[in-house]
Amino acid sequence: MPRSLSVLLIEDSVEIRDALIQSIEGSGALAVNGAVDNAQEAIALLDQGRIEAAVIDLNLRKGSGLQVLAHLKQAGNPQKILRIVLSNHTTPAFKRICTDLGADYVLDKSLEFDYAIALLEKHALFRQSLS
Repeated sequence: MPRSLSVLLIEDSVEIRDALIQSIEGSGALAVNGAVDNAQEAIALLDQGRIEAAVIDLNLRKGSGLQVLAHLKQAGNPQKILRIVLSNHTTPAFKRICTDLGADYVLDKSLEFDYAIALLEKHALFRQSLS
């Protein structure tokens, strides 16, 4: 059986986090390897080197998703973590800021939730094809 893609959820809403966990764990190709609601814990988990993809909300309980993106960019993203911003703030200005900080995708939480899961699954299949 192929190894699941390790996903970190960075989301302050318990309801959204639970919905993401349910969708990801129902996939088979994905595994939640952490779910946090603040930038400091997210950065600590990302720095451990076991995360392959991160779903990042911009508004967090403490800190912001922009801090997480900036940290990954400054570190050079050595693990090549897929960075999906899933937020209610998807104006062109926010999208530009996020992509400038290295986000691979910036998606609207209310409209593109399922697309975020599909992107994770596609990335998992791609990673499996490389092994």
